[in-house]
Amino acid sequence: MKTKHLLCYLIICILSLFIGCEKENDYPELTPDDIGSANINSNDYGDYFLYGSNMGWLNNNWRDEDIADMLVGKPSRGQTWEGVGVNSLRLRLHEGFVEAWGFDNKVNTFKYYCTDLNTKHNVIFIGEEPCDRHRDGNSGTFKNLYEPVWVENENGITVNERNYYAWYVYNLVIRYKDYVTFWEIFSEPDLDNSDCGWRPPGDDCNWWDRDPPPSALKNLKAPIQSYIRMLRISYEVIKSVDPDAFVCVGGLGYPSFLDAILRNTDNPDGGKVTERYPQKGGAWFDCLSFHCYPMYYLRTWGNGGWNHFRHSDAAAEALINLQSEFEEVLRKYGYGGEYPAKEVIVTETNIPRVQEGDNIGSPEAQRNYLIKAAVVGQKNRIRGIYPFSAWDTGREFDYMGFYQMLPDTPTSGNLRVNESGIGWRTVSAMLRERKYDPAETAKLALPSTIEGGAFHSTRTNDYVYALWAKTSRDLNETVSATYSFPTSISANRLNVTSWNGTTSVTNGRAITLSGNPVFIQCN
Repeated sequence: MKTKHLLCYLIICILSLFIGCEKENDYPELTPDDIGSANINSNDYGDYFLYGSNMGWLNNNWRDEDIADMLVGKPSRGQTWEGVGVNSLRLRLHEGFVEAWGFDNKVNTFKYYCTDLNTKHNVIFIGEEPCDRHRDGNSGTFKNLYEPVWVENENGITVNERNYYAWYVYNLVIRYKDYVTFWEIFSEPDLDNSDCGWRPPGDDCNWWDRDPPPSALKNLKAPIQSYIRMLRISYEVIKSVDPDAFVCVGGLGYPSFLDAILRNTDNPDGGKVTERYPQKGGAWFDCLSFHCYPMYYLRTWGNGGWNHFRHSDAAAEALINLQSEFEEVLRKYGYGGEYPAKEVIVTETNIPRVQEGDNIGSPEAQRNYLIKAAVVGQKNRIRGIYPFSAWDTGREFDYMGFYQMLPDTPTSGNLRVNESGIGWRTVSAMLRERKYDPAETAKLALPSTIEGGAFHSTRTNDYVYALWAKTSRDLNETVSATYSFPTSISANRLNVTSWNGTTSVTNGRAITLSGNPVFIQCN
């Protein structure tokens, strides 16, 4: 990765002394040519796929370490703490918390995740819930966003404490950089109050032809330019401390909101390009993070009613379709062509294990969806998936947990894992130290009725083939198809691992597949 050193700031400020740099409020904005940007620098994620999870808070009896033990696995705590295959966590540190408890409050906890539990490339979402004295009115953003990010004092060039957001980011990154790879700026800044975010160009109130109004943004409550300003501050500050980190847009749901980011600068005057605001929003992040809850995508309108296709393969396809919509917007603005491509992670996704209303919902569909999402996600350059949530709750999205509702204390009862947790544990165990191999997958010559892929281990120099028969009927996971490995693949005996980790042996090259994914090693 090409990156420029913080020494650039000193050089610029020395040159700027002659034009008033000594006055804090006159300190010039630095430009991408000075410090670099995501339009110039390229961070490429080259490691293994991340089998993640969101965390959560239950009560004061459960420490963050307990939740992590439950997700990753802590054998010393007993058989029920086997874990569900998680190797990366999505975390949160909002300013209201660190203002009350101190920036160092979670350092040892984050260290525990990485050193004791060996999680890697953790995600943290930041920028929400500023403390009251730093909040900009009734918005979800910070006061003084447009104060200079950098100032000169007796210590040289430093982050400006009067820019409250920059100071908050700086104090996080200097403490937590060793335990976090992906810095997600806000979570769901495009959460829509207006029923307009999904609308196509030309439709009433759509966000393609006009910027989303602050009143429509339930979480952000601020102009799109303010969000781009947060991205710009985050990029400058985070990259100055940890150039290898990834700065991510925060869990987007609407491609139209991404379009608004990419067509605007952080200029509060309508996002115009000026000397002070020379770059549009795509310059200030190198990773797309998005959220997808497929149960909302599994129907179309026709013949006077809804046509439903509520099954796990349609759900996995919905995830990839939404990714494709986001990436089409990125290509429109030159990313992956004129500019470096963005990395992609999914920091919230799932379907419920209990049907509510007209939505999909069953234990089988849920665990099949998550396994299939992990496989097709890797086939489509998604670097990690973080299902929501760790356990079933009594609130919105009640039945999406890896675990059923937790006991009041970690020691008051056994942990009851759902099929989704068992399935996540299995796909993680089978594929976590393997990479998707498109050439070997092409050799499989899979028919249209079968989905899957080949995953290679450099350590053992062999393949695991994840395969299943594609579901196609509404509210039905039952399907059957026969597949025979081609002669180009040595396959005289098939070692088959099912979704729940049980194994069996099939002699010969042929196998009968169902809608439940299996993992095959050939001898």
